[in-house]
Amino acid sequence: MTTGTPLLVVAAPVIGLAAACGSHLILARPLGGRSPYQALAAGIGVGLVVALACTIVPLAAGATPTADTLALVALNTFAFLAFAFGYFNFVNLTIASLRIRMLEEIRAAARPLSRTDLLARYDTERVVGLRIERLVSGGHLVDRDGRLVSGRLRFLVVARFFESLRRGILGRHAGTPPTAPGAAS
Repeated sequence: MTTGTPLLVVAAPVIGLAAACGSHLILARPLGGRSPYQALAAGIGVGLVVALACTIVPLAAGATPTADTLALVALNTFAFLAFAFGYFNFVNLTIASLRIRMLEEIRAAARPLSRTDLLARYDTERVVGLRIERLVSGGHLVDRDGRLVSGRLRFLVVARFFESLRRGILGRHAGTPPTAPGAAS
């Protein structure tokens, strides 16, 4: 191998991961109809191609010996797949978190839970009430004279970031609750 391996070869797995994340976000709307995993798999495929291109092209241009090229391609492929596995698990955990919690509750119940019991436990009003309690106890929301206001700026910044991601994937008005009658727009 020639001395001074290009930085592009060294950064190839990270560049591939960035391409996988970006491709996943771009493909989520057209491919994510029934299953979010199609867009995720396609994004990881795009990332792998980008990582391999960032590895092979500079090595071929620099007349790197075949054995070194194969070793670097194998190493970067393995590193990219490790990063992609972490990304897949991060995305999958967010998709499956409610299902996991429900399965844990069923397992921990003293008796088998019926569908009605489970739906009652996840009643919208109750779930929202619990979330509000957690936000208030964590200092993310502050109760001022019966009105909830933002508490910690850090939480608001994170919430705005994820809201912009949601809008980027689903569109500007997707999932936006309708304005209540008499509320200011």
